[in-house]
Amino acid sequence: MSYSNTNEHLYDDIALWEKTDGRDLFLEMPLQEKQAPRILDFGYGFGEQLFALANAYPQGKIYGIDANPVCQKEVGGKIRDRGLENITLINKQVEDLSDFEDDSMDLVLLYDVLHAGTGKYTFYEETCRILKPGGCLSVLPVHLGNWRDRQGKKKTYSLKQVREEIEDFGFSYAGTCSQKGVHWEKCHTLYYIRKGTITFDVLEKVDVMNFLKQ
Repeated sequence: MSYSNTNEHLYDDIALWEKTDGRDLFLEMPLQEKQAPRILDFGYGFGEQLFALANAYPQGKIYGIDANPVCQKEVGGKIRDRGLENITLINKQVEDLSDFEDDSMDLVLLYDVLHAGTGKYTFYEETCRILKPGGCLSVLPVHLGNWRDRQGKKKTYSLKQVREEIEDFGFSYAGTCSQKGVHWEKCHTLYYIRKGTITFDVLEKVDVMNFLKQ
């Protein structure tokens, strides 16, 4: 894919990713329902995954949860401007999944949310509850030096430890995709924005880890 790889056109490159490589990433997910899946993105941030999902599954129903009012406003505006009808935002604390019934979702994304304290264990439990049998949990394993164990102790996780921890919650590992996930944090961090040096090629690209609910 031909990205500009310039700071000036960074957000054009992001929009291109949402329509191409990002779309293709989510089309690779091991889903049983491939035409109109029900999908949840925990902590949707500035919406890159949401828009890529909407491009991959135009007939699907995509939900995003985030508590950040800046993200809520910006992503909500983009949804309206683009005339998208298959994305629903639920603007409240990410940990609260009471809006979703048991066995109701085909795909859940936990991208760049698992390093914040011990809440990841609640994420695993709730994801297992709301996914259909055989449904997919997709994880973007970043900030591995800042994860915490059940006692809240910070430790560096290996990918093997991530896999084993998630498998303990009733999932089986289903591998990665040929397309990598993107860690978008630098695009939205004031320090890097002020430097004016962020380009698409310097963003961290990570293999996603996909798991199936047993």
